[in-house]
Amino acid sequence: MAGGSIVLGKIFGIDIELHWSFVLILLIAALYNLLVEIVILFAMVVVHELAHSVTSRRNGLNVKKILLLPFGGASIVELDNATPEVSFRVALVGPLTSILLGVVFGALAVYAPPGPLEQTFQWLFLLNMLLGIFNLVPAFPLDGGRVLKSYLEKGMGKLEATKIAVKVSEVALVLFIAASVLYEFSLSPSQSGWIFTLGWDVILAIFIYGGAKAELESAYIVKYTENLRVRDAISRNFVMVRPTAPMRSVYSTLLRRGTHIVLFMRNGRVCMVNKLPSTYGSMPPDVLGRSVEGFGSDLPTVDYNSRLSRAIEKMRYEEAPIVAVLRAGKVAGVLLGDHVEAIIALHMPQAIASRKAAAGAK
Repeated sequence: MAGGSIVLGKIFGIDIELHWSFVLILLIAALYNLLVEIVILFAMVVVHELAHSVTSRRNGLNVKKILLLPFGGASIVELDNATPEVSFRVALVGPLTSILLGVVFGALAVYAPPGPLEQTFQWLFLLNMLLGIFNLVPAFPLDGGRVLKSYLEKGMGKLEATKIAVKVSEVALVLFIAASVLYEFSLSPSQSGWIFTLGWDVILAIFIYGGAKAELESAYIVKYTENLRVRDAISRNFVMVRPTAPMRSVYSTLLRRGTHIVLFMRNGRVCMVNKLPSTYGSMPPDVLGRSVEGFGSDLPTVDYNSRLSRAIEKMRYEEAPIVAVLRAGKVAGVLLGDHVEAIIALHMPQAIASRKAAAGAK
């Protein structure tokens, strides 16, 4: 289990994880005898996402994992330093891979003998073509939205490009919902048919609208916190201990320092002690004598002088509310999610006002 996800394994060294909510899809599919079809569908989604991830690596980007969700998949890639050209290639390669797979399966269907094999190839042809074409719709968080943003970004900057891409996303969403409801109603004017379609569209709308707003929020944060560095949001409210320190001494240090964050080094990596009981007395006596290294897990790290926006992105894709801050290879402090959000909330209005004043003075 990793942050609410189930690790299925690795392909090309990339972790493949299944979000816990995906289990609901599998259960529903099993009830309707569609389990095989769902497994094949998401096998094609994995291929689609691998195309994103492999292209990202070839362009020097850090790939964290591939996460399978009920609505599809997501390649968790660190795009902070990616140029618009690289982002364009990474976004476009997924849909093109699916369409190419569709062409291959279509050709196999043409030459396959009539029967189950031909039907399977026809289904895989249709499945991959739909997966590729649907992802080219210019709406966040679909690949088409990222393709559009990357293309626009070449001439107008990330924030303005994201604003336009989000507006296009909203228009595309309205048109898609209207078209799907009208199509369903034309086939089956019964109330149950189009109400089901409308319900599914509402879920899809929440998914796309939420993804678009998250993308815009991220662009605003990058733009208006460009002068902020990790050092501006660092917290030194932590305790660094030896990995061999007994838990008994750790609790004594915590009481003295008034913190709950305990860090130590293990095999050159920063680790944090997790799931500490709220009181000293609630810890079993046999545990108090054990060393701290048996209670920790690896903690993501960021550089002391790196941009704060980059650290925020890392916290997001690592699903980490806390990251360790390194300075010259040593732990200088920690970044806390709540603390960072408070700093951004205070800084952004001032940054926006300053930019408006500067623009008005020109």
